Amino acid sequence: MSSWFSSSKEEATVDDAPILGKDGSITDEGYQKTPVGDILIKPDKDPVSGTPNSEYRSININGQDFQYPLKQGVSHTFYFVTSWILFLQGISELSGLAVSYFYKNELKVDPAVLSTVTSLTALPWTIKPLYGLITDGWPIFGYRRKPYLMMCGVAGCISWWVMSTFVNEVWFGFSMMFIASMAIGFSNVIAEGMIVEKSRGQSQEFASHLQATVHGAQAVGGIIAAYFSGMLLDYITNRQMFMLCAIFPLTLILVALISPEEKFTGDIASIRQGMGEKLNELFKAMMQPQILKPVAFVFMLNATPATGSTWFYFYTNTLGFTSGFLGTINVVGAVCSLGGVLLFGNFLSSTPFRPILIWSTIISTVIGLTQLVLVFRWNLAWGIPDGFFCLGESAVLSVLGWINTMPILVLASRLCPQGMEATMYALIMSVNNLGGVIGAQFGALLTWQLGITDSNLDNFWILVLICNLSTVLPLVFIGWIPADGKDYGAEMGNGQDPESKPEHKE
Repeated sequence: MSSWFSSSKEEATVDDAPILGKDGSITDEGYQKTPVGDILIKPDKDPVSGTPNSEYRSININGQDFQYPLKQGVSHTFYFVTSWILFLQGISELSGLAVSYFYKNELKVDPAVLSTVTSLTALPWTIKPLYGLITDGWPIFGYRRKPYLMMCGVAGCISWWVMSTFVNEVWFGFSMMFIASMAIGFSNVIAEGMIVEKSRGQSQEFASHLQATVHGAQAVGGIIAAYFSGMLLDYITNRQMFMLCAIFPLTLILVALISPEEKFTGDIASIRQGMGEKLNELFKAMMQPQILKPVAFVFMLNATPATGSTWFYFYTNTLGFTSGFLGTINVVGAVCSLGGVLLFGNFLSSTPFRPILIWSTIISTVIGLTQLVLVFRWNLAWGIPDGFFCLGESAVLSVLGWINTMPILVLASRLCPQGMEATMYALIMSVNNLGGVIGAQFGALLTWQLGITDSNLDNFWILVLICNLSTVLPLVFIGWIPADGKDYGAEMGNGQDPESKPEHKE
């Protein structure tokens, strides 16, 4: 009796070539078993570059020939290009403290305004599918990656230079930071498309390790940015920091030059004409319950109110923290974020998504409520210095934050139907980012309604309480998250019902 797929709890296999005798004849011993994880089901072409995947392996299953792309390794160039782009995303946080001080001390804005401005600069991250459509339909000189990476580098550089030289008004500054954010977001889409393509058809563990590696580079960039963001402000002005931030985007030009990409020679007119159909297919795929429900849960998880920039005012006005110590808090948080990425990649990569999201959210909420101890200054009565309390809290919440985030990244990569990986992944992450923007806006609205200003933080404890307690509300819908690590996207791309069980042939 032979079956297509094994039904044991061990790794699933398919029947490969028949077992041969010593004389080369076919025996009655059945077929050689090949692990499904060794057979990649990849799209017909690279979703970012459009390059066809032409290397296939022919496997005979029960007398019928099937073509599977060969497993391909991850090159050093691939790791460098994708990791550096995400590293730039991390290092872009170098401007964080400078922006906060600039708006608070030079432009004289209240916490609600600063929270609104800084959160709205994340809007470019909510239209990521648009970037994918642009690169797909409008190659420049035949290339879909290289020119756009170069343009992102130039745009990011110019926007921070303008910020350092000409900005003296709230919304002028916002527009420059918006452009800088768009430059990083656009390049991020290109990198994520490459990552998702490599993850297609792989095991949850492989996809988790790949995501952990490249996002580890982002965490390293965040550590460097956190350390120097506070320390440098003791020696240079906010505007000089903006000028320093203008240098890093230029490295995208060098990354573009070494990014592996073949020149596109297809019919671009037909591709553009087919975009409407692709958008319709994307919408239909997004409306599938196995995709829509997890995405809706991720959106709700991020759309709960956030305290935003109000903590900055509390740290500087009430606790009297200097820029140097704020940088130290950020360093501890960034280092522990990297720890969270490594912890997930090494110990939790094969753990089902639901328990990770449940427990990381609950524990984060409980730890977050201890912030009330700091707000009411009970820590001083207990003999715990403000600085020590903040460092410990930052460490724990940063680890839990990334343990909570990594399953979302992996889940997003495994919900993408075959053939539309880059666009679907960008859409899912855009919804995730939109949730964050809405959550920040809810927090800013609460800050304004509670009368919290630069000089009045009396109701800050109410804001902290509401923001922390609301975090657990989305767990009511945890059932919308898949209970296993199945690659639903690959199964949808092959015309299978992700909810159905594998068919056994006797």
